[in-house]
Amino acid sequence: MTRLTDYIERLRCRVESVAKGTGPSPIFSIETVLLFLSVAYGGVMCIRARLYEKGVLPSKTLPCRVVSIGNIIAGGTGKTPMTILVAQIIRDLGYRVVVISRGYRGRMEDKGGIVSDGETIFKGPEDAGDEPYLMARILKDIPIVVGRRRYEAGMMAMERFNPDVIVLDDAFQHIRLKRDINLVLLDSRSPLGNGYLLPRGLLREPVSALSRAHAVIFTRSKKNVISSNINGLPKLRPVFYTVHTPVVRKTDQGYGTFLNDVMDISILKGKKTVAFSGLADNDQFFDSLEQAGCNLDHKFSFADHYRYGPKDLDRIAETAKEKGAEVLVTTFKDFVKIENYTRWPVALVAVDVNIQLLGDKHCFLNFISGALKRPDA
Repeated sequence: MTRLTDYIERLRCRVESVAKGTGPSPIFSIETVLLFLSVAYGGVMCIRARLYEKGVLPSKTLPCRVVSIGNIIAGGTGKTPMTILVAQIIRDLGYRVVVISRGYRGRMEDKGGIVSDGETIFKGPEDAGDEPYLMARILKDIPIVVGRRRYEAGMMAMERFNPDVIVLDDAFQHIRLKRDINLVLLDSRSPLGNGYLLPRGLLREPVSALSRAHAVIFTRSKKNVISSNINGLPKLRPVFYTVHTPVVRKTDQGYGTFLNDVMDISILKGKKTVAFSGLADNDQFFDSLEQAGCNLDHKFSFADHYRYGPKDLDRIAETAKEKGAEVLVTTFKDFVKIENYTRWPVALVAVDVNIQLLGDKHCFLNFISGALKRPDA
């Protein structure tokens, strides 16, 4: 069994490496096999989108405004922090808001349910899923609902909270539910990956799917400039830019209790650090720590949405002790799953990401406000 597990893990890593790679593909290789699968997958996605467009597959409508945050790339483009930001903006405009997430890998994913009513959190990450629980910890006054079937989850939200606006987290491909605003995120570092569809690349849909977007948001931007090599961007659509700013949410060493104080990541500068994370892009997290001046002595990389067991955490704690680390660092997404673990030999720090708009922020506010007020929205 161990050999089979090791083989599956090596194959997963190989496929992931191919999907992120940009080099030429030998004719007889795994790249060629994955390319054939990509072509078949792309054909299915095109037919599916066409059937919805023609009304053969019906889309359902909720009795409130619906705003979707999504992307066309598998992996982290900043959907969760953008969902948090957009939900807060809409709330501050005076609307009653509910956030709906799929609840990926949570026990409530299939049946759906209420994670938070905006005041009380009813479900933990095992039930709710990582991202919904994380949002519930931050969005204290905005309810969080989960469910793979977004229309049913939306109706649940309508019955319980009667929102003016529902914000969908990671729902660009969920075209079974109509929406009034489609916001699509593209990572400025690699907006379209290697240009191939899954599994040869990271594209969830053909680039032509961007025509469904009402606005495109470039994340992790350094300046307000669209790269000249990006083809397929929808014409006459607003384009916005954001930057990701890492911040520290420190934890109580004794109890792992989350503190609401947000601190600048510069407090980690020069610290001898052991870091661990389970993200779609662990390297991005480790790079941000090194850019902040952390002395990374050891890194633990886990798969996205990884469920940590006691043995995993004991191994991390023992490594930190052996290395003489001054601090242990993980992501806030990982921390909320392990906050009850108390055997850390040094303080544990959770790093989160704040997303900020570049340029004229009022343009984005006006776009959202105008779209929500539009009679035909």
